[in-house]
Parts: sequence; C-alpha cells; structure tokens
Amino acid sequence: MDRDELRKNLDEGEPWGTGPFLALSWLAFVVLAVFLGLVFYLSSPRLFEISHILGYGVGGAFALTVLVLGGGLLLITLTSITGWDLLYPHGRIQITMRVLPPIVYLIGTSVFRLNKDKLRESFIAVSNALFYAQARKGRFSAKRLLILLPHCIQWHECPWKITWSIENCRKCGKCPLASLVDLHGHDGVYVYVATGGTVARRVVWESRPTMILAVACPRDLAEGIVDVYPIPAAGILLKRPNGPCFDTQLDLDKVYDFLRQFRPDVYEKMVASEEKFARQTGREPFNVPGK
Repeated sequence: MDRDELRKNLDEGEPWGTGPFLALSWLAFVVLAVFLGLVFYLSSPRLFEISHILGYGVGGAFALTVLVLGGGLLLITLTSITGWDLLYPHGRIQITMRVLPPIVYLIGTSVFRLNKDKLRESFIAVSNALFYAQARKGRFSAKRLLILLPHCIQWHECPWKITWSIENCRKCGKCPLASLVDLHGHDGVYVYVATGGTVARRVVWESRPTMILAVACPRDLAEGIVDVYPIPAAGILLKRPNGPCFDTQLDLDKVYDFLRQFRPDVYEKMVASEEKFARQTGREPFNVPGK
C-alpha cells in the first residue's frame, strides 16, 4: 500500500474518540513524573549540599507539578468519560491540556508509530467532550458565535472570492457554503472562511466572539483550539473524499445540531433557509436534527 492510498484510508476511516489520547496522556504523565523524580534524585545531593531550603524547595516544586498535572488529568478523564463538568477552574482550559499533547504526540508517533493526525482527532474529541460538559452547565455564552471555515471547502472551480466576504457566495450548491451564507451577520452569528492559521487568528481577534465553532482538518483544528484560548471552541472535522485541501466536505448535520443546542433562534431560521434553498435548486433538503 503506497502513502497516498494509506492516507486516503485514514481520511475515510472513522475519527478516533477520546480513548487513545487519554490513554497516552496517562502514559505521558507517568513518563514525565518518572523523569522529574529521576532529575531530583540525581541532583538532590548537590542541592542539599548547597542549601537544605533549596533542596526542599526544588523537591516541593517538582512534587507540586506532578500533583497539579495528575489532578488535572484525572478531572479531564472523568469529565470526558461521564460528561459531567468536574473541571476546575470552571470555564478555563486545563494546564494539563497544554503540557501533555506534545508529549502524547511524541510518544504516539515515535514509540507506537501511530498516525499523528489520528492522535489529533482524539485530542479534538477530548476537547469537544470538555467543551460540551461545561457548556451544558451554562458556563459559556453563544451571544457572539463565530463559525470558522477553511478555504478548501469551496468548490475548486468557483470564481468568486469568499475569504473575508462569504456574502460573495452565489449559492450554486456545489459546496456546503451555500447553506451557511444566510447565517452571517444576523443575530450575533458570523461566518468566515480563512485561508490559514494567520487569517483565522485575525478573524478571531477582529470578531471577538464569545464562542467558536471551527471546521478544519485535524492539524489545523487541534492547533486552533489551543490558539484561541481562552475563548471556548468546539471543533468539527472536515471530510476529505478527494484528499487533503481539495473540495473538502462538511457534515452540515453537525452544524445544525450545534445551533439547535446553543442558538435555537438561529437554528429555526437556518432550517427555513435550507428548505427554501432546496426548493430553489430542486434538491432534497439536508437532514436537519430535531426537525
């Protein structure tokens, strides 16, 4: 099997859930704890020789680091599994989710030879689980909702430039954007198409959303969720039937379901708009959850 065929099989397979990332996170935590313990064990004779206060201080700092990371990982694991918001502090990304991912990716790809994008999918699943657990408790506001889309979702032969101006979309129906155009600029919902991470960060900075729904490939989505902190963000993975960055597809049902949960007022308008668009183009409307 050549590389292109392998990548296609991975793209078409089901996204990984929370299990792989959580399992490797605990392994990474053990590795980090052992490493810190070994460093302290080797350096403690010299530290105590210099000063007992220095020795106990360094030992206490290492122990506190292990305690904080271990406690955070435990809360993240329980929240991901149960769906209950057990995180502390509430509404904040856990420091564990910043420290462990690079170690998880390194162990997963180097030791177990896992595909890095599949590990990112698992990270996104964990991040989404934490997002929904907190959102169900009303810790986030969707008053200003930003829906951020990648440029590769646009039909490759489309002559209209929609980056920054999705209103330029002619709603031909050859890509999923047609069903999202009418959302932009209404009732605090903004839809933007970005060509990359730099443009995406600028969009976030200028629109100042209270919540983000981002659609992207595993790499951009995993990095973006961390980049937009402390703004709460949920992610939807692209479908890539034609390979990376070419006529990618979006599961619109997931967008509908997200709006139904967090912006039911906009959801009703979107359903009406989708039905109208389906009549105009002569196709069947998308299956809208809760319709």
